[in-house]
Amino acid sequence: MGLKSDIVLNLFKQDLEGEKRSKNLLLVLPAGKAAHIESGIAYGMGKKCYAIGEYKATDTLYNIFEEIFCTEKELEEFLSKYIR
Repeated sequence: MGLKSDIVLNLFKQDLEGEKRSKNLLLVLPAGKAAHIESGIAYGMGKKCYAIGEYKATDTLYNIFEEIFCTEKELEEFLSKYIR
């Protein structure tokens, strides 16, 4: 199955539509290239981007993330501010 096959292009379009409809993005680290590309797309669309997990090296481009949570507990505390 090639990169430009109907199936692959349809999945690509569905992924982009999902990102367009989302309010925010949460990247779970470690993550692969595709997930990082999706983070960049979301940031370019003006979405708030967050990450959770450990990252091995400081990367200046990780400044696209509003916050990087080290643990689930940190994320839960952050989200609890918005749950009513």
